[in-house]
Amino acid sequence: MLKNYVVIFVRNLRRQKLFSIINLLGLTAGIASTLVIYLYVRSDFSHDRFHKYADRIYRVNQTNIWGENDQQLARTGPGVAQALSAELPEVEMVTSIHTAGDFLVSYIDASKQVVAHDQSNLLAADSNFFKVFSFQVVKGNPETCLLQSQTIVITESTSRKYFGDEDPIGKLLQIGTGENSRTFEITAVVKDVSDDSYIDFDMLMSMASFPRVKRNQLSWMWTQLETFILFNKNTDIEATRRKLKPIPRKYAEATLQGNMNMSFDDYLKTGKSWELYLQPLTQIHLHSDDVVGNYNITGNLKITYTLVGTAVFIILLSCINFMNLSTAQFTRRVKEASIRKILGLGRRELGLGYFLEAFAFCLLALAAALAFTQVLLPWFNVITGKTLEMNLVRDSGLMIIMLFLLLSMSLLSGSFPALFLSAFHPVEAMKGKLKTGREGKGFRNGLVVVQFTVSFVLIICTTIVFQQLNFFSEKNLGFNKENLLVINHVERIENGATLTNAISNIPGVVSTSFCAAIPLYMGNDVFKPENNGDKDFKLNFAAVDEHYLPTLGVELLVGRNFSTSDSADIDRVILNETAVKTLGWNADESVIGKVIDYPNESTKFQVVGLVRDYHYTSLEKRIEPMAIFHIKSKVYNQNKFALIRIAPQDSKAWESTFIALKKVWKQHAGDLPFDYKFVDQAFASKLQTQKQFGTSLRIMASLALLIACLGLLGMVIYTLEQRTKEIGIRKISGAGVWNILVLISQGYTKLIVIAFAVGAPVSYWLIQQWLQDFGNRIAPSPWVFVLTGLGTLLFSFIITSYHSVKAALTNPIDVLKDE
Repeated sequence: MLKNYVVIFVRNLRRQKLFSIINLLGLTAGIASTLVIYLYVRSDFSHDRFHKYADRIYRVNQTNIWGENDQQLARTGPGVAQALSAELPEVEMVTSIHTAGDFLVSYIDASKQVVAHDQSNLLAADSNFFKVFSFQVVKGNPETCLLQSQTIVITESTSRKYFGDEDPIGKLLQIGTGENSRTFEITAVVKDVSDDSYIDFDMLMSMASFPRVKRNQLSWMWTQLETFILFNKNTDIEATRRKLKPIPRKYAEATLQGNMNMSFDDYLKTGKSWELYLQPLTQIHLHSDDVVGNYNITGNLKITYTLVGTAVFIILLSCINFMNLSTAQFTRRVKEASIRKILGLGRRELGLGYFLEAFAFCLLALAAALAFTQVLLPWFNVITGKTLEMNLVRDSGLMIIMLFLLLSMSLLSGSFPALFLSAFHPVEAMKGKLKTGREGKGFRNGLVVVQFTVSFVLIICTTIVFQQLNFFSEKNLGFNKENLLVINHVERIENGATLTNAISNIPGVVSTSFCAAIPLYMGNDVFKPENNGDKDFKLNFAAVDEHYLPTLGVELLVGRNFSTSDSADIDRVILNETAVKTLGWNADESVIGKVIDYPNESTKFQVVGLVRDYHYTSLEKRIEPMAIFHIKSKVYNQNKFALIRIAPQDSKAWESTFIALKKVWKQHAGDLPFDYKFVDQAFASKLQTQKQFGTSLRIMASLALLIACLGLLGMVIYTLEQRTKEIGIRKISGAGVWNILVLISQGYTKLIVIAFAVGAPVSYWLIQQWLQDFGNRIAPSPWVFVLTGLGTLLFSFIITSYHSVKAALTNPIDVLKDE
């Protein structure tokens, strides 16, 4: 019996090459896209699950005490860990990590030469770090490797980078420059951190190496740590969450009194709250939309769910496509089935045959999809920045999803043909008197409407996503980001101002600035407007010299810039429009002379100027209050930069300017690495995740439209098979090719219009949900919807016109000779 089904399948495959190719293309596209999205989604949802105690590890978040109270802050002070250890008996262990910053790391190689590298992926961790987290230590003792001061753990790739194949244990690394440099001993080597880990590092220094952490061990306001708790087994987390409520009042008040001279009740009277939260480690990657201060990049749950939904719809479209193409062959296949019924096959056997045929198609498509996915993955990894791989041997989940796809798609694809093509009277079918009429027509039309509805939704959403991204790329930032170069780590040299002065003399350099902040990198702290009670406010700030604003090209609205001739400018400040409005002041000349207090340094700053708002952070956010202080002021400004405006010039002149820059750097910085970046590229990288999403969505939308058009082609062919005699009669009655083309087109035009009527509002709602994530966003244009509908209609007309014209040109005698 099975052999007969195989023979019939192969015979039909050869006879109906066009239908077979279209079916295989549609099913292959659906399965391949689903496999790729499965790998992507699995990567997102498996974050941090490799840790042995992953289900018992929680991060401690707190109310964002430095900003909006409806957000959580991932950073806490060292005092939080102390308090939780004392108050919660269910705590097995508490450990913290500290983002210590970027450092210059150097060592002396075998030839006694000093080799230096910029190292940006450094963390400091408590001594019990490896007891809580399951990073694999391949050399050294995980129990003691972070116990002593001046000890460091490195990854395998970092070991190869510095020491090649030599054993690094016991070797010394010099971290930092000048008076701040320290020697660290390598005590352990760990395997490279995988992509599915929130905690990512190349080097891990002992927390004991940072005296500032110990000095602030009881502080709740030095929010420089991320604190993690390993709970005992069977801990009631909800009960623990209730225990957290009184802890801030009990322990944070001492910090408030010492830092801000206020009680906890006084703090609450300012309109703020202070609460602690427990966030499961495994949820940090995809559930941190309302959490600020994450030291590592987190995912986007909306994007992940969107891709899952898209994969489901594409699979559904592929199955619908198979159904339509199968029923499109009804006239030929019903007579074939009639003969088999007359020879004794029942409806069940016929239905089984159609299901097995669908199964065979899906099996072939699965094999093709596996090969296609293997080819597609490297390209997809480049788009998404991931390192996805397909391993059929080790990935049991992939095998399960493949089996599920094979069976579910076979059932969906074969169900309608099995029911439809087996439910007829064989004698009437052989006589050509089978009354198909409108049987199944509503169902088939409904399938086409579903296909084009999904296509409309994906196309419209994709178009608006790219319009939003294009809006970002073309939006006026309030300063000129082109030809703007930043040299990093200028704090490592003795005199940054001397360096920038030397750079300003290079041909091609328009201006330079020595500064402690650049666009996308700002400081922030709490300030108070004078004569405004105890109310404080968060203020982003930049510490800069007098050349900063001219180099950026920011417009000064009121007042003046800093001056080299006025030493009192170190206690003056320039505000942006949003800061002035947030303080309740007028954005005009009346703001000059007003004062803001800096409680951390007991310093007052007098407003000397007002600048027009400009986008100093990612365009995804609204412009926030900002202040510009003098580079010599008392505001915290650890990192220093050289901001350089270069004149527009040809590539040869650019190369000459760049060589001169590196030469000047070497003269002032010696062998320190020349680390630089372009501001426009930095802004573009901030939108990388959304760009990757847009590209993925565009691919899925193209696949959906292709599959929908193939389904429409099947419906047109089916319609032509049912109406061949009607077309012949109309031709004899004088109808031309155009009349018949319009006749055939009317049916699917109505279906596309219905699909548009359903898809347009759905896509509008979906895109509004996505746009809510942006502080600066476009208003979707009605023309996007109109042009998408008309374009799809035109494209569909072109796709189906060939068969319609071919039917219209057929000699009516050939189709009416049996009558």
